[in-house]
Amino acid sequence: MSEPESNELKPPAGPPAPEPPAAEDAGTQALSEALRSSFFIIQIIMVLLVALFFGSGFFTVKEQNRAIILRMGRPVGQGEGVLLGPGAHFAFPRPIDEVTNIPFSSLQRADSTVGWYQTAAERAANVPEPQVAASLDPASTASYMLTADTNIIHVAAFVTYRITQPIPYYFNFADAPSFITNDLNNALLFAASRFTVDDILSLQPAAFRDAVEGRMRALADQQGLGITVDRVDCQSSPPRLLLNDFNRVVQASAEHDTTLSQADIYRSQTLGNARGEKESRLRTADADKARAVGLIGAEATNFSRLLDYYQRNPALVTSLLQADTLNRVWANAQSTVVLPDLSGGAQLRFHLGEPLPPLILSTNESNP
Repeated sequence: MSEPESNELKPPAGPPAPEPPAAEDAGTQALSEALRSSFFIIQIIMVLLVALFFGSGFFTVKEQNRAIILRMGRPVGQGEGVLLGPGAHFAFPRPIDEVTNIPFSSLQRADSTVGWYQTAAERAANVPEPQVAASLDPASTASYMLTADTNIIHVAAFVTYRITQPIPYYFNFADAPSFITNDLNNALLFAASRFTVDDILSLQPAAFRDAVEGRMRALADQQGLGITVDRVDCQSSPPRLLLNDFNRVVQASAEHDTTLSQADIYRSQTLGNARGEKESRLRTADADKARAVGLIGAEATNFSRLLDYYQRNPALVTSLLQADTLNRVWANAQSTVVLPDLSGGAQLRFHLGEPLPPLILSTNESNP
């Protein structure tokens, strides 16, 4: 008989087979994988956002502009270095930095708005001038200045300036160009009240311009506008109704100046000629004096030399002097008559008849 089955030998049992995962564990694993993928995507997005954040800080300043970076409300830089020139620049995005673009040129200009019968825009556009009124009425005149001699005059000016302190210029004033225009108007009124109408128009126009410029500089520094005045140019004109009268005065003044100039030229020429004639005559007199003194000196020397000989033999010296004198006198004479010495009772006789035959001496007579 066979042994019962329960007594049969069996191989040893291995590890138990894993149990199939439960439905909840599979969902958790899928969620974990989805989270890992999402986190990787979020990392990429964050890197892109950071790059975009910093990349948005690059900006470009145009040619005719300048820029100022405000970092936490404070300008970056000092003095003129606050202004960023044309080109590419970097600033942290908001709210760290804020970029302010400013219209800018190396030289700014401001025109006066008082004192002239046309505005600056009308003058620039060459708008025809308004008609001249029939009478001079300051109340109806568009704009004018009152001079020191209580005359009225038209004056216009413009100032060119540079922005040397941009922070006060752009941030301390709501409209800095308006302040500059007002200061220019103030300077015109101030200077006109200290000059006469003739000084402004013709006599001292440069001094008037300097007075306007000096007042403009003082006001700009006093108000702290942050600018440096480069130059002020002025244009003046009398009231148009009196323009012909002022022109006649100017013409008369020019003729007066021309006459005075010609008189000064004539005076200079006359005095110059007189001085030249004086110098010439003095030189001639000095030469004549030197020559006369020389001759007299030579005569004195000759006289002193002959005095000794004369004292020893007066007749000989007298004869020599007479001979020398006759030689000088007869130098250019065509005929000469010599009278013999008639002293001692000698007589001089002239034969007035026929010519006497020549006296011929014989040999015997000639040789006794």
